[in-house]
Amino acid sequence: MLNKSTLGVAIAAALSFSVSAEQSIERLTITANKFEQSITDTLATVDIIDRIEIEKNNYRDLPSLLNTIAGVDVVRNGGFGQKADVFVRGASAKHTLVLVDGVRVSDASSGSVSLTNIPVNSIERVEIVKGARAAIYGSDAVAGVINIITRQASKNTVSATLGSDNYSNYQIAGGLVKDAITFNYNLGYEDTDGYDVTGKDPSLAVTKDHDDDGYTNKNIGFNLAYRTLNAGEFSLLSQYSEGQGEYDNAWGNDAYDFENYIAKLGWKKSSDVYTQSASVSVSQEENIQTGTDDQQIYSTERVEFEYSGLYTVTKSLDLTGGFNYLNEDLSASSASSSEEERDNNAVFVGVFYDDETWLGNAVVRTDDYEFHGRANTYTTGVGYKANQYLSVRLSHGTAFRAPSLINAFVTDSLWYAPNSDIKPEESVNNEFGVTLDTKWGRYDIAIFDNNIDNLIDNKYDAEIGKYVATNIDKVSMQGVELSADFEGLGFQHNINLSFLDAKDETTNTDLPRRPSETFNYTLGKSWGDFDANIAMQYRSSRPSIAYYDTELAAYTVFNIAANYQLLDELSFQARIENITDKEYFTAGTGFAANGDLLGYNAAGRQFFVGASYQF
Repeated sequence: MLNKSTLGVAIAAALSFSVSAEQSIERLTITANKFEQSITDTLATVDIIDRIEIEKNNYRDLPSLLNTIAGVDVVRNGGFGQKADVFVRGASAKHTLVLVDGVRVSDASSGSVSLTNIPVNSIERVEIVKGARAAIYGSDAVAGVINIITRQASKNTVSATLGSDNYSNYQIAGGLVKDAITFNYNLGYEDTDGYDVTGKDPSLAVTKDHDDDGYTNKNIGFNLAYRTLNAGEFSLLSQYSEGQGEYDNAWGNDAYDFENYIAKLGWKKSSDVYTQSASVSVSQEENIQTGTDDQQIYSTERVEFEYSGLYTVTKSLDLTGGFNYLNEDLSASSASSSEEERDNNAVFVGVFYDDETWLGNAVVRTDDYEFHGRANTYTTGVGYKANQYLSVRLSHGTAFRAPSLINAFVTDSLWYAPNSDIKPEESVNNEFGVTLDTKWGRYDIAIFDNNIDNLIDNKYDAEIGKYVATNIDKVSMQGVELSADFEGLGFQHNINLSFLDAKDETTNTDLPRRPSETFNYTLGKSWGDFDANIAMQYRSSRPSIAYYDTELAAYTVFNIAANYQLLDELSFQARIENITDKEYFTAGTGFAANGDLLGYNAAGRQFFVGASYQF
């Protein structure tokens, strides 16, 4: 285990290299409050991973990218195409709202998101906003929001990457600007034979699960914008992906087909004092479990409309407001439910103050979910800029997660019974943070406290012999995050360290699969046309799920990435993951006959090499 005091001294020493009298380049976010702001002015903890960073590190999938962020831990059931849950500040995956270009992409039955099926080649940047954001976005934004913004490539680029386990990736992206029209596009193809993702008991016979688990993803997307002189800007975007994946399951389906898409039509018009925007979107998240004659379909179709306005009252004071309509349809799913479709109507208003010394904001929202009633949420924040480098923030907010239609109305199930009286899960979140932002580095400390009540769990009802979704649990997550991004001794350093205490308050036990300490450190340097970095990731030991009643061992892995610009148009890339070939897993699957815990195997040492050509 890492020594905390030693780490503290190391980080403090590193920071001493970087204090500068010059302020850094301002970074902007559109996700925190749904309008463009400096991340320092949002009064929230915001992380941004842009296309430059994605390409410099040669990330191969979205979970690997997210796993580098302070306070974020990814639990994977194997490699490419396998289930991956993202725990933000210890909250379960369903308590983080995931968006693609502002459009919801979760499965409405389970709340899960197929993160591995969102191709990296389609991503321009990822914005992660931590803390309660339900007053901005509605249901599910309990621990935070992850907004994946699709490609806006300015140059035409074709790329090819080959790697371990017969991995191949081919992609093309580009764009053009002509007068008032901007057009960007991206296409990608990814395929791998994979590896055997679950540990096997050597004392048992060989079964169909003793095989490699492959994955294929084909995707295409575009962004189109048209600017007019008087009517504002009109936009149309879409992203589509389909493919197949394999996994291990001794008793049933062991493969899946997926088909996911979003499409969004938008409008925005600005004047000196008023900015208004409107959008309508449609989306589908569909997963068909295959491998036997009993195929299972999990499908969510959504239609969403939103209008919002931002009015500048004075130089220091802005008012916002708007309304949102959301329809969710599960009728294409295999699971039977007496209600397969629902609507939600929401209204929100907010006030934002910034006199360049003091900052404040307050947003309130009311959501009226069909069948589940009204949920009222708010978020408030206050900040103080001591000078142009140092700022302090304090925020408080509430959030909720609406029950699924399956929770309330499931029918014809051998295992589950409905609960029409199920209530939304509710949370209260508090955060204090300090940011030092200079030309040579940015440093941030965040202390958070998040409590979730009315947590929904399936409770066994002995009288009917089925599980019933019930509001019975309460969990709490408290922690500290330290982040530093700076230059020192000729190298670029990116460091973050998180301490987490995540508990089930009902049983007074630690939440499973949540490491109490996480540490990420990336060290990089450029030499003319060549750049390289080495990244370390440490996760402390943590409990497995209660069923296995055991502990998952701590682990440390190292990754290397390098890039070489041979010509203005031609570059080469390389990445080695898990360079020490560390054996570890983040989730258990059972026990061998000798008592050893079995789990989902992490990928061993992986090699990737590629080339890119601009034209």
